[in-house]
Amino acid sequence: MNSLLRFRPLAAVLVALTVFATACGGDDDAVIAGADADTVIASLADRELTAGMLDDLLPDGSNTVPSRIATVVESWLVANALELELAERGFPITDEDRELAVAAVGERDGNDTEIQILIDTVAISYTVGRWTDAEAANLDEPDPPNYLCSNHLLVVTEEEAQAALERFEAGEAFADLAIELSTGPSGPSGGDLGCAVEGQFVPEFEEAAYAGAAGDVVGPVETTFGWHLIEIESVGPATVDNHPDADPAVLAQIALDMQRGMVNLMILDLEGTAAANFRDQATVDPVIGTLADDSLEVIPPG
Repeated sequence: MNSLLRFRPLAAVLVALTVFATACGGDDDAVIAGADADTVIASLADRELTAGMLDDLLPDGSNTVPSRIATVVESWLVANALELELAERGFPITDEDRELAVAAVGERDGNDTEIQILIDTVAISYTVGRWTDAEAANLDEPDPPNYLCSNHLLVVTEEEAQAALERFEAGEAFADLAIELSTGPSGPSGGDLGCAVEGQFVPEFEEAAYAGAAGDVVGPVETTFGWHLIEIESVGPATVDNHPDADPAVLAQIALDMQRGMVNLMILDLEGTAAANFRDQATVDPVIGTLADDSLEVIPPG
């Protein structure tokens, strides 16, 4: 599945990255009143997030916003859980991952803690990318979704639809009938509905259309919009063989989206597994919030 090697849809990691990347350095007031910079406010396994580190990570003005604080702490927990989970699966962060991360971060304003955690987080994203490449190489290509290219004629009553069908069967062109009779917005264009992935039309319409074959006119079919005749130009899985007249770039994009969706599911599963495996090794200071029972979500106080 080599086409997947280009993808880096890093769900949870990018959440953390976004939070850290927007950090601008803390204000003078500490997040936890009376706590010194070395006070541990969150931990995961043998890793600790101190009050000083959190102050450095929080964007200016947000160290009194409980939800923002909880989000930053949660992102730190998720990023570290992902790193540890990947290492257990044989994918530790490599020197190359860190070099790529340093290059990606580049020169930017920020304190040393903020920049280092940002680099670490980006490095994790590259590690996740290597893992998804390896996992995807062992998977089959996802099946393409069903795709329908069609025209239709919409009228108010079944009798009108049946009369239109009889005229079509007598030799009149479907497009001409749609222009003359259809009450739908596609009527002036000959009933052209273009092409769409399954799920874009109401169920009754699709059930009838997908039961037909290229060149068929099916109906009358009743939906909430009225009564339809459906002219099928092509139907079936979204491939060039099934849809020779469809835009090949659109078909390629559909395949790409399917692959990305599959990789995203892999990453969500990785994130969920990491959270489950390291939840019991995570702590958060009650002043910051509480951990959800079955995840690394940090619920702010109040």
